[in-house]
Amino acid sequence: EKDISGKFPGLYVINIQAFYDGLASYALARKNNNSKKWRKRGHEIMKKFVEWAKHCPSNNSHKVLLLKAECASLFASKSKKKREIAEQAYNAAILGANDSGFVNVAAIASERAAEFYNSTGQDEKFSSHIAQAYQHYFKWGARGKCECIAKKYPEIAFTSQ
Repeated sequence: EKDISGKFPGLYVINIQAFYDGLASYALARKNNNSKKWRKRGHEIMKKFVEWAKHCPSNNSHKVLLLKAECASLFASKSKKKREIAEQAYNAAILGANDSGFVNVAAIASERAAEFYNSTGQDEKFSSHIAQAYQHYFKWGARGKCECIAKKYPEIAFTSQ
């Protein structure tokens, strides 16, 4: 819970920890009826990434976009504008992560986008994004994650390419 990012601003592990903390915060908000506590925490972390992206966009811009998508997705069922923001941010995060060589973030962004599309009843987009997530995880070497996805969605024929 203690924030040490200000003490070690150049340490990349701080960036990684903050990123997953942000994703977890939005996931907890989603699980807890859009809890203001967790949304606020996610937003505070996203603000850090906006600053970090100014100094190193190739390491951080796609993370900002994924956090933005996760935030917008919390309200997608109530707002067409939030749904559109989430869709655009997910797609931009996937593209940006790919372009910057972060296949792991592209995998996570693709999977989160797939879950978003599944929750909004967009079956074709869900299928294409979960297949894309599988491919990214495979490329990253996360074979166990690929097995989990394949077991969870047996109706989809996954390929590694």
